[in-house]
Amino acid sequence: MGGAWRWWTSWRDARPPPSSPGRRAMATGRPATRAGHRPTRGIGQMRTCIILNPTAGRRRREPLRQFIEALQAGGAQVRVLVTRHAGHGGELARQIVHEGATDCIIAAGGDGTIAEIAQAVAGTSQRMGIFPAGSANVLALELGIPFAPAAAARLILSGACATIWPGVIESTRDGRPAPPHLFVQMAGIGFDACVVHRLPLRLKRLVGRAGYVLTMLGAAMTYRFPVIDVRIDGTAYQARAIVVSKGRLYGGAYVICPQGMHHQAGFCAIMQEKGGIIPTLRMGWALLRGRMEQMPDVRIVCGRDIDIHAAIPIPVQTDGDISGTTPVRIRDAGRPLRLAIDTTARPS
Repeated sequence: MGGAWRWWTSWRDARPPPSSPGRRAMATGRPATRAGHRPTRGIGQMRTCIILNPTAGRRRREPLRQFIEALQAGGAQVRVLVTRHAGHGGELARQIVHEGATDCIIAAGGDGTIAEIAQAVAGTSQRMGIFPAGSANVLALELGIPFAPAAAARLILSGACATIWPGVIESTRDGRPAPPHLFVQMAGIGFDACVVHRLPLRLKRLVGRAGYVLTMLGAAMTYRFPVIDVRIDGTAYQARAIVVSKGRLYGGAYVICPQGMHHQAGFCAIMQEKGGIIPTLRMGWALLRGRMEQMPDVRIVCGRDIDIHAAIPIPVQTDGDISGTTPVRIRDAGRPLRLAIDTTARPS
């Protein structure tokens, strides 16, 4: 009861008066303004809209309330929209972009939520911000986006902005080509994706990243590590598992490759060349110690065009969400994303 009451209090504090369009938007999940209509605001007042994944943000409710209060204290208008189902964040973001009445769309969730909203925002002039509220928050760690509510609000209010270049993946669902979609941090094919596919949502919500570890240990005992054929910029390789990454980090603050590529086109492909539980556990230990590139069974290749096939369908995940199976094509999205980042201290 106490936790639920605190959450309601945070929404109540953030809500406009009962008769306002913003109040109706937060109740319905629909943007409040009409297409092309700009609401009245004070001179210089920043208009922000937070798109919240309530599932991802359960552990960050009090920090979210503080974040909203800090934005308001800094003079910003704050509107909060809550997603209802997978894909809803992208739908809301597309409508907000169409309205053209918001200075910054803020994704409050994990990497999957961020990618969903980025799908709608990339390639437009819309500025996007992040309030980290997921299990791992790898992109926020990668780009130095603050977790502290006051610091996160200051970054949004500062107007700081930099361009990042997402990737786009074409995978397969139910034997048919799936629509292309963006990813912002990484795509995993093979064992990594198997863990995501097997992870019970209830366990993920309950214990966060620890759920991945528990599921990984179980999957390592049974996963067969089939051969994966990889072609990077025309050169052929074979692997037993592969992660295609835009950044240096994986699963948190763990370095998986030496070079981040968020601010340029291309990817780093980290290929596990030997299957089995022992090589996989060795890789996990190397990841924890920041020595992945020193592993003899790991090959790291950078490139821009990546095609992945296998004799049987292999599971795929992007930014921690299930994304079908092989075959897979990975390319640069060709649509930059304007993201609120401290440009004076970019980690990648």
